[in-house]
Amino acid sequence: MTVELGREVTLLLQAMEEAMWRPETRFDSDYMDAILAPDFTEVGQSGRIWSRDEIVHSPYQEIDVALPLTDFRVQGVCEHGALVLYTSVPERAARGAAHRSSVWALTDRWRLSYHQGTPVDL
Repeated sequence: MTVELGREVTLLLQAMEEAMWRPETRFDSDYMDAILAPDFTEVGQSGRIWSRDEIVHSPYQEIDVALPLTDFRVQGVCEHGALVLYTSVPERAARGAAHRSSVWALTDRWRLSYHQGTPVDL
């Protein structure tokens, strides 16, 4: 069963998801601490599992992704939860695209609970 979340929520979640790909927010530990749920986990496209603490305190690195994100869509999974799906496509590299999924939960505000990347050849 899919729950309709509306265009406003879709645009908000897209902006929040794309903020994860912008160096000025991705490597801002205060921002990441505020946006990630306490039980956040990420499964990277390499298969590595990342903890919330590792993501919040990750060192700066170059991010190669084209924005806006490709094939971005949101599915409501319950009244206070959303599944975000998209494909990340490198802007400069020939390889490195991934299908991505994120679970966002609405508590006092939208927070990212889970993220996974799966490599794909485009």
